[in-house]
Amino acid sequence: MTGLPPVTAPVLAEALEALPARLRRKVDDAVARAAGWPVTGTDGGATVRVDEATTVTLVTADGVVRRAADARCSCLLAPNCLHRMAVLALAPVDDAAAMNDAARVDDAAAGRPVDPACATEPPAGVTGDAVAEGAGSPPAPTERQRAAADGLWQVGVAVLGAGIVGCGVVLRTALLRAVHEARANGLHRAAAAGTRVAAGLRAAREGEPQHRLADLTDDLRELLAVSRRLRGETPAGDLGALLGTARRTYDPQAGLRLYGLCTVPVVADSGYAGVVTYLADRDGRLWTVADLAPGDAGRAAGAGDATVAVGESGLSHRQLTRAGLVVSGGTASESGQLGAGRAVRAARAAGVGWAEEPLAGLWAQPLPDQVRRAFGAVTLPLPERPAGADLLFLTVRVLGGHDHTVLVDTADGAVLTLTVADEHAALPHRANLRLLGQAVGARLRLVGRLDPTRRATVQALAVGPVDDDGPGLTLPASWAGHADLGYDRLHTSQLRTGDAAAVPPPDRLAAPDPAVPRPRLGDPALESLRRQVERVVSGGRAIQALADPTERKLRLARLDLGAHLLAAMGSAARARPRDAFGRLTDDDGQAFAASWLALAVYEEAAARASAEASWLP
Repeated sequence: MTGLPPVTAPVLAEALEALPARLRRKVDDAVARAAGWPVTGTDGGATVRVDEATTVTLVTADGVVRRAADARCSCLLAPNCLHRMAVLALAPVDDAAAMNDAARVDDAAAGRPVDPACATEPPAGVTGDAVAEGAGSPPAPTERQRAAADGLWQVGVAVLGAGIVGCGVVLRTALLRAVHEARANGLHRAAAAGTRVAAGLRAAREGEPQHRLADLTDDLRELLAVSRRLRGETPAGDLGALLGTARRTYDPQAGLRLYGLCTVPVVADSGYAGVVTYLADRDGRLWTVADLAPGDAGRAAGAGDATVAVGESGLSHRQLTRAGLVVSGGTASESGQLGAGRAVRAARAAGVGWAEEPLAGLWAQPLPDQVRRAFGAVTLPLPERPAGADLLFLTVRVLGGHDHTVLVDTADGAVLTLTVADEHAALPHRANLRLLGQAVGARLRLVGRLDPTRRATVQALAVGPVDDDGPGLTLPASWAGHADLGYDRLHTSQLRTGDAAAVPPPDRLAAPDPAVPRPRLGDPALESLRRQVERVVSGGRAIQALADPTERKLRLARLDLGAHLLAAMGSAARARPRDAFGRLTDDDGQAFAASWLALAVYEEAAARASAEASWLP
């Protein structure tokens, strides 16, 4: 059902609570039927036609349904009817506040390069006087904050116990209500994680293409970990980092001379899409300018041609990546995100190639130093993560390709795996990487994003040829010496191999060379452990209770703690308390959730340590 206006989480929760218990069990079936009801948009909302005699009317304020009374049904059971609830459940949740939270807190999934809330620009005139919430936090959470964190924890426990297969409208609504309460009490990091979990559950249940079980698993781990620590009297770790911030501080900047580096499309799981352009100043510090808004991969594909929202340079993002910018009166966050207030002045300037200063200095950094910097960056919350700190600047030689990966090596002998930064078919990442795999022997400069969960793996973002004889790339002059793999489409005619027969025709790519070793993206034992963690998120506690133990494989790989935690989770899944008469009693699932969380945190840390060790033996 399309055309429905967004609905706030409290409206959804109030409508659900108004239903009698016997009707709550039927909500998911009603939602499935409601997907086919026709919607008619009106000036002040929308009307949904259920049948000849029944309609549901939604009234909006500023485009959003903000009160439960503004959702009305014409049937005899209204307002406590399934028609009204089903329509509200199908409507998108108004998550503007949630997106603002998400931009300022840690993005749990390292593979997501930029959080969607970077789309929110600071208001005109906002300077360093606008201090972000969370600064100067007290040493312990307040009673209301602990209560809000406990509410998130309880709902997270229920979500984990049910799994995707059991998370219907009732549980998702309870989660959204807990998120609303958490945000109202300043738990911005936990609220952002809860919002992503709710969006992931909905995408999974509705079979949406952006659903990723790995991302949902990471988000649920973040939600449970943060809320559990905030429930205590004195949570371990920095309280400010646990609370997160609601507003990123933008400070005035002196005149900036910036040089375009690369442009990257972004498609976030939370429903935001767009583009982020990286720039460097004279000292080699990286800055970003973003254009992100609600949308899908189609918006990301077109956002590269959108005008950059910094001053009135008139440059698009794809033009800026090959040009320069002079900025005066600008503002920027501490992490390097440029603001777009009315006082900002920007003019187009000449750009430089990757082989020229100051950009050439990025490739001059030793590989071990870059790897340590990138691994350190991915552990930081986004407000503390410098722009581009997780990027790697490498000079590589192509060894060959397999499927959607390419093996390359560096001058010091390191063998790396290049993977696709985004799988969406609307973006050319996959086709470009497959073609690069045919350029065996080509020497390239590469901008990539470190993948902290796989061995010596880089998500390829942009490439440029190294000027020398032999195999390589010949790019159009208008590309200024590099190709942004998310926007520029490479062609076989641009491959320079020295052997015309070695270049496949445009409509067919050559088969992988059997002499090229296949990439090894992860440790088999850790991959098995990861599957155990994700299986619970998918099937819930019940599927883990029936699972065969696999601790022996972990012990053979010397992952003894992982084997112990996996066994403990299995025991907690099967444990069912009984009363004196042998009857099953209620089990709140707390022990099982705690055991899953311990295993998930261990797996994440072990995978990251294994990946870092593969770079720095």
